[in-house]
Amino acid sequence: MLRTVFVVIALTAAWSFALQSPIYAACMYLWIAYFRPESWAWSDIFMSLNLSYLAGIYLVIRTFLGGVPIKLDARSWLLIAFLIHSLIATSLGLNSAVSFTFWWDFAKVMIVGLLLLNIIRTAADLRLVLIVIALSLGFEAGKQGWAQLVLNPGARNDNAVPFLGDNNLVAVGMAMLLPVVGALAATSTGLWKRGFQFLSIGVLYRAISTYSRGGFLSIGVVGATWFWRSPNKLRSLAAVVLVAALVLPVLPPAFWERMSTITASSDERDDSAASRLHFWQVAIAMANDRPFIGVGHRGYERAYNQYDWTDGQYKTNRAVHSAWFGVLGDLGYPGLILFVLIVVTSLLSCRRVRLAARRGEVPDELGRYAIAFETAIVAFMIGGSFVSFQYCEMLWHYFALTIALERVAMHEMAAARSRVEQQQREPLTAPQPDREPEPDFVWA
Repeated sequence: MLRTVFVVIALTAAWSFALQSPIYAACMYLWIAYFRPESWAWSDIFMSLNLSYLAGIYLVIRTFLGGVPIKLDARSWLLIAFLIHSLIATSLGLNSAVSFTFWWDFAKVMIVGLLLLNIIRTAADLRLVLIVIALSLGFEAGKQGWAQLVLNPGARNDNAVPFLGDNNLVAVGMAMLLPVVGALAATSTGLWKRGFQFLSIGVLYRAISTYSRGGFLSIGVVGATWFWRSPNKLRSLAAVVLVAALVLPVLPPAFWERMSTITASSDERDDSAASRLHFWQVAIAMANDRPFIGVGHRGYERAYNQYDWTDGQYKTNRAVHSAWFGVLGDLGYPGLILFVLIVVTSLLSCRRVRLAARRGEVPDELGRYAIAFETAIVAFMIGGSFVSFQYCEMLWHYFALTIALERVAMHEMAAARSRVEQQQREPLTAPQPDREPEPDFVWA
């Protein structure tokens, strides 16, 4: 009952803000998408309303009625090209009717991403969006992480997150969320700073308690990348040591035994790890058979039995367990090339903003956000190699937000240059103050 009351109040507040501007409408959509209030409240009433769909429709209408100019650059067209190619692959796929249902969901994700990168105009807009994402996805995850750490340390948490999925997907999602929470903590003061720091520990432990090996590798990459990019490595090292001293002692031998299978020889790997190699080979077989279009958007599972040459040794209708091979099997080699280009250009955008912040050309907070996105995408590159994360809404929102980040940075640099040019056009010497005229010289 209390959860239902909370959701009603939150929805009322969200809609009241969403009516004011497109950025607030975007924040409402993100809160509903990431928090999933209909699942959190345990009420069929909210489930029947399809809140995310309604919020998405309103976001589109509010964006165009608000006069937001839609600007498409090269990176935006990359996203559109991927969407169009996935549509073609779906239309010509092996199970197009089923693939179309998934493609429409993905198209909605892409539309929201394209709107986001145009709605976000300032650093304040970007920060607001990041706060909404961090709190919406991190609220329940952080709560579970801290509850597990305090009440049941070392135990495994297999609870799914509606926005992400099973524990492996949760682990990668938490690894991608963690640097964003860290950036918000680094750019906040007072209670907000302490709150984000507290949340980051809960999110970290939520990821670790999944016992996901891919998630564990992702967390390791997050720590290493964050330390490498940190401007104050001594302080970052102290924070890492403090968190490690809090978290690592509670992890039982069962956890480390599972993590040890990451580096085990092929004879020592469990069936779960060994089967992945076969699933990836099946994806290659799909791409070789249909090199330009694959088997269709999210068509791998339904086409798996057709391409499995082991006659069901690893069961039937299996998932690919890799974002890279998933795109390859679903969309063929052009789809994989487009996907890799999107990842690489996102990292390059982060690099440009990060270096501009280091040179003092843009505010330091934008540099922090660039490091956060860069770290999150690297975490996906590692963790996503072992889970089917390729169509996750969070990933594509991050891609769009890196475009928005660079646009905001370019606007900041243009404004700074304009100020410098204006100062250069001003007279080099200030005007002399008015003085009384000197008397004429009189000869004695």
